[in-house]
Amino acid sequence: MMKTCKRTTAILLSIVVAFAFVLTGCGDGKDMSADVSQSVAGIEYYHYDTAEFNRLCDELEELAAGDNAEKVIRKYDKLYDEYVELETLYAVIYVMYSTDVKNDYYSDEQIYTFDKLQRCSDRLCEVCRKITEGPCAEPFREHVGKDAFDSFAEYRVLSKREKKLLKEEKELVDEYYDVIEAAEDATYSYNDVDWNLEMISGDKGSELAYTDYEGYVEIYDGLLKMANDKAGPIYLKLVDIRTEIANLAGYDSYADYADEKEYCRDYSRDDIGQLYKDVRKVSKTYFENYYSNYSDEVPLPKMSVKKLLNDLLKYSNQVDELAGQSAQQLVDEKLITIGDEKNRQDGAFTTYVYNANCPFISQSLDGKRDFIVLSHEFGHFVEYNNEKQNNILTDSDNIDLAEIASNGLEGLMTHFYDEIYKDRADQARKAAVSELLENVIDGCVEDEFQRGVYDNPDMTLDEINKLYAETYAKYNTWAEGDSGYSWVFIPHNFESPMYYISYSVSALAALQIWNQSNTNFDKAVGMWEKFIEEGTYNQTYLDVVGKCGLLKFTEEGAVNKICKPALDATSVEMDFEL
Repeated sequence: MMKTCKRTTAILLSIVVAFAFVLTGCGDGKDMSADVSQSVAGIEYYHYDTAEFNRLCDELEELAAGDNAEKVIRKYDKLYDEYVELETLYAVIYVMYSTDVKNDYYSDEQIYTFDKLQRCSDRLCEVCRKITEGPCAEPFREHVGKDAFDSFAEYRVLSKREKKLLKEEKELVDEYYDVIEAAEDATYSYNDVDWNLEMISGDKGSELAYTDYEGYVEIYDGLLKMANDKAGPIYLKLVDIRTEIANLAGYDSYADYADEKEYCRDYSRDDIGQLYKDVRKVSKTYFENYYSNYSDEVPLPKMSVKKLLNDLLKYSNQVDELAGQSAQQLVDEKLITIGDEKNRQDGAFTTYVYNANCPFISQSLDGKRDFIVLSHEFGHFVEYNNEKQNNILTDSDNIDLAEIASNGLEGLMTHFYDEIYKDRADQARKAAVSELLENVIDGCVEDEFQRGVYDNPDMTLDEINKLYAETYAKYNTWAEGDSGYSWVFIPHNFESPMYYISYSVSALAALQIWNQSNTNFDKAVGMWEKFIEEGTYNQTYLDVVGKCGLLKFTEEGAVNKICKPALDATSVEMDFEL
């Protein structure tokens, strides 16, 4: 199970610009980050042969027809432990892959292990369903618990076609990462100069925007279109695969399938549609502030890995005991791989290494928002550390709630920015609060776009690009006329469809925690701790938000009320005339 940080996009003037591949040096202190070439969290990866697992499943299936409950439970426990081992190996190999996506061994093994994980899960759950129908049902219920028993009893076995589709889906996602990484080196020639993404998004690009804006737009659109032409056909295949997966499960749209089966959401499509409308008003105000009150902001300082981790440790201890203990564990046990290597996977994620009983963070550095991203991922780390799954085969992790843990800590950390960023604290706070606001906005943009695609899965690439441009323009009038190519730089569109609305709804909760921290920090910490205490497994978003005493986005006027303090905090007063 992995919890991710959304890939960052930024808008420069009227163009959506992706900075995913502009990686800068991080300085000294890399020895504080784990070397995952051999192991992750002390666990070494090996190629798992499933022959023994399948043999044990066959034995358990035979036992399920009899009445020897003791043997059934003992065999089940052995198989469960084997499955946990496979889950552990997948976490380990995926972390290894994230450090070097060009490594063929890492790439092949994480595809292999993912496929075996899906197949072993399906096989074991199929056998467990038969146990729930046999003579040992009641002892088995007492052993695994009611929730797991009911999940096993309702389990629908995957068909051969579904298994094949899941494997193809995984292979296409990995192909996407290869393509999008290659986009970093692609060049567009303009006036006898070859431009790449790093150049156009850096100082040279800024200079060109002032002196030759049309040329600047041409270069950006050219680079984005090259990536779109390569990645777009992969997306079309993924849409076809996911639509078929949804249809086989009895759903007309993959979006509806994902809401119910993947994310267990307790709010409706109508609720989401109203959220779009409310957020569009906030978004237009935000971008009017951003562009109309334009000023050159002092860039945030680049931080070494040593400073990043030292600051995380120091200020986590000032948040609360939960965060402090987790930070100490992260540093002492080197439960993070962090760097700016060329072949490192963009973005960041947190996973759980089951047989090491600990979370683990993988993060790429961009030299701009590194502490903000680390704070976000560390929120997941703390939440993982303070909640354990009862049954990893059946427990459902509510991502909408998990992202509150991460976004909430991100907001709490702004309390210490005067010490962390010193004379650039105001810029850092604006960047962090802007990120939370942009989570709200981006979550709706990407979700509305994805629902449009999955509700109309026969769209061409040109139609998809047009849909993206039109969708984004609803939230940002400055983006009208945009090419609509940039969505391919957002990995969630390829790897985690329908995830993005989780950023929006979780940020609406996190913004309330951040706002409270400005007047009563201890009370804000208590709110955040309450979410950690409630947990994310087998929970629903609206229910937990209500228990924690926060406004629900479904309440009339809630979105505007929640976002107004953040809009005020991120607006820039003009000290000159445009």
